[in-house]
Amino acid sequence: MGLAERIGSATRLTPAEARLARQIALAPERAASSTLTQLAAWTGSSTSTAQRLCRKLGYRGYRELRADAASTMPAVEEDSAPVDVNFPFGAGDGADTVVRNICSVYAGTLADTASLIDRDELERAARLIDRANGVEIYTGSHNLYAGMLFADRLLSAGTRAVCPAGDESRLRLALQSDRRRVAVLITYSALAPIYRRLTVELRRRETPIVLVGSRRAQRRIPEASACLLVSERESLQNRITQFSSHVAIQFALDALFACAFARNYERDMAFLRLSLPYTTINLHTGR
Repeated sequence: MGLAERIGSATRLTPAEARLARQIALAPERAASSTLTQLAAWTGSSTSTAQRLCRKLGYRGYRELRADAASTMPAVEEDSAPVDVNFPFGAGDGADTVVRNICSVYAGTLADTASLIDRDELERAARLIDRANGVEIYTGSHNLYAGMLFADRLLSAGTRAVCPAGDESRLRLALQSDRRRVAVLITYSALAPIYRRLTVELRRRETPIVLVGSRRAQRRIPEASACLLVSERESLQNRITQFSSHVAIQFALDALFACAFARNYERDMAFLRLSLPYTTINLHTGR
């Protein structure tokens, strides 16, 4: 029986063990290349939880589980090498190499992020959005477009949402917030001083915070009511541009929107159908 079959048939797992099992199932290649300590770190688990899970899956220890995970991975050509997410192409690389390497970066980023997102945290974040009177989205730089798109999608489902473009507007919005709203902070690292200021003002007004970002951001904003972790293999400075982080952020926001929509699917679909005549271009008049 392989790793996937063992996980699929496992019973009597604790919530922490079940969550860890799902993360390993989503990214067996990462489990195959991680030590027990590294596994605990990237899954947000503990070494004791991982050891208990190994025994419940029928392994004598993590070394056996890791070997089983490695056996599930497809064979890799000898001349292939991991693609650097910060420099996924080099001087003179042609279209075939560029497309293949960018595809590899995207696939790795999505698998990594899918394994990091805690399903309970995702459900909690969706529940907060579902119950809120309005959603305030705080982000900037290259994540601003993703934030605005997220706001537009929430509006399409009948949820009031706003995503201000400047720091002054963000701060003024936070100063007007309250416990009936929910704030979505989208930041890869949370290093910009504005996020600390926003967090202080939002907590002062008892506004629940949903954080979408890396573990680095989570450490800087521990007050978040829910946190959706994303892949953090990308360097903050030593890179050509954002080839990985923007994909990770977009994936997390898409998952959050889908979960929030699914909670009241018929209601949100009804609003979407109601709004369609007003958002569809009139092909006859050009308006």
